[in-house]
Amino acid sequence: MKNGVDPGRNGMPMLDSAYNFARFLSGDADAAEHIVQAAFLRGDVGTERRSRTRLLKGVRNCYRTWLTTRRRRDRQSDVFAHKPLPDAVAGSVLRTDDRTDKISVGAEADASAVRCAIETLPRRLREILVLRELDSLSYREISEVTSLPTGEIMSRLAHARRRLARSVDRQFKNRNYFNILSE
Repeated sequence: MKNGVDPGRNGMPMLDSAYNFARFLSGDADAAEHIVQAAFLRGDVGTERRSRTRLLKGVRNCYRTWLTTRRRRDRQSDVFAHKPLPDAVAGSVLRTDDRTDKISVGAEADASAVRCAIETLPRRLREILVLRELDSLSYREISEVTSLPTGEIMSRLAHARRRLARSVDRQFKNRNYFNILSE
């Protein structure tokens, strides 16, 4: 056990979760690794569930530092502003169900198409969507990570889901690949 993390038991799921979050925020695999390392070095990570939210909050803060540095260097306002969605997807891509508060991806979906659609969302929406849908954090836990009120999180999540659905729908409009269960 090092720094409060048992690598064989609790460290890997937390590391995977932190890396996925950093990857979706930064859009860069190498940067995500550096962001997660910095978050682990900065924070005191325990073995309980609450430490996962502390780690993700640290990842978010390290991402902001990385983004500020990158913006200064590159003078870019948005990392994913002009990234197009892939042309071909073989099957239904995305299903949303607001009654169960979930987004599901069809088994035949091209994961890179969904990833690109998520990456085209603005950062403030993308981070909420990733924390809820990929990391399965509760609204309270997302509130701890982002320091936002729960109502704002719910609002941003609904907005992110709608924008994601529209983005995918526009891309695959004439191919009947997009199924929306409720909106």
